[in-house]
Amino acid sequence: MKKSVIALAAAAALSAGVATVANACTTLVYNNGDAAISVRTMDWYGHDDAQIVGEGKGMKHTYAQGSNAVTTKAKYASMKIVSFLPGIVAEAMNEEGLEAHLLYLGTDYTSFAEPTEAKQDVDALQVAQWAVDNFKTVEEVVANLEKVDVVNSGVCGLPPHNDMAHCSETAPVHFQFADRNGDTAVVEFVGGEMKIYRGEGTAYMSNDPEFSAHLIMDKEFTKADGSIRPYDRRLRGKTIVEDMYARDVKDATAAKNSMKAAANNVFAGYDQLDKNVGDVFPTLWTVHTDRNAGEWVFDRYDTWNVETYNFSMFDTNKPERQPMGIHPTKVMYQGK
Repeated sequence: MKKSVIALAAAAALSAGVATVANACTTLVYNNGDAAISVRTMDWYGHDDAQIVGEGKGMKHTYAQGSNAVTTKAKYASMKIVSFLPGIVAEAMNEEGLEAHLLYLGTDYTSFAEPTEAKQDVDALQVAQWAVDNFKTVEEVVANLEKVDVVNSGVCGLPPHNDMAHCSETAPVHFQFADRNGDTAVVEFVGGEMKIYRGEGTAYMSNDPEFSAHLIMDKEFTKADGSIRPYDRRLRGKTIVEDMYARDVKDATAAKNSMKAAANNVFAGYDQLDKNVGDVFPTLWTVHTDRNAGEWVFDRYDTWNVETYNFSMFDTNKPERQPMGIHPTKVMYQGK
C-alpha cells in the first residue's frame, strides 16, 4: 500500500472541475486558550436513528474480518455515536479528548489499496473506533495508521434502503481527527493511496471533492455562497471559526456560544434542495464537543430536546457497550 503524508504547502493541483454532489456532514474544530471545542453535523436523506453509547476501557474489539484483523482491548473509555442499520460509529471521543469523525467521501474519489500480509487489517468503517479505543493524540493515530492496512469491505443498509440487502462495494468514507492540543488531521483513501493531511486547513472538513481540492480553494480565497454543497458548507463554517481566532476567543463558554453560529451556518434544513443534484441532504443531528470537559451536546433535527452526554454517565472501567441515549420518539433500528 503506497502511503504518503502530504505537506499542505504542496497540495496537488486540481485536475478537474469541482464536484457538485452534496452528501453528508461538516466538521469544524477550534482550539484557543481554555476552549477546545468542535461542531459536527450528520447530513443524510432519511434517518440514521443515532444512538449514543459509552464503552469502558478493556473492552475487546476486532476491527476487521479475517485472520489478519487487528484485535485489541481498549486502552481508553470512549463515547460513540452509532448510526444507521449496520451500526456504524460515525463519531467518537475518548476520555483523553481524542475525537474521530467519519464523514462521507463519494466513490468517485474513494478507493482503497488491496491488503497485504505484512500488515494487520482495520476495516474502513472501524477506523474511528479503532482510533479512540487505542490512542490519545492525533500524532499517535497518524503514526499507527502507517502500521496497518485500512481495508474496504463495502457498506450495506444505508437509507433510503433500510435493509442489509442493498450494498455499496466501496465504503464512501474519509476521516478527521482532533485532540486537546488542537492538533488535527484529515485522512482519505484516493486512487489506492492513503493521503494524510496535517496543519492549516484540516480543522475544517466536509465531503466531495477530495481534500486537496478544498485546500486549493483556501489558497485562492474562494468565497462561499448559501448552497448546501460541501465546499460552501465548509467555507461558511471556516469563515466563522477564523473570525473567532481573529477575536481571540479563549473562554470556553464564549467559544461555545460563538460556535453555535458556525453550526447554524452549515445546517441543511430537511427540505432544502441542492439544485446542482436535484436532491436533499438534510442535517439529521448536530453534536457540539468540549474536548477538555469530555462533553457532548447533541441536537436532533426533529426534536426540541437537546441531549447532554459525558463520561460520568457510564462506568468507564466496565469493558462493555453501555447505552446512553436514543431518539426519544422513533426507533428504526434498535433491537433489530
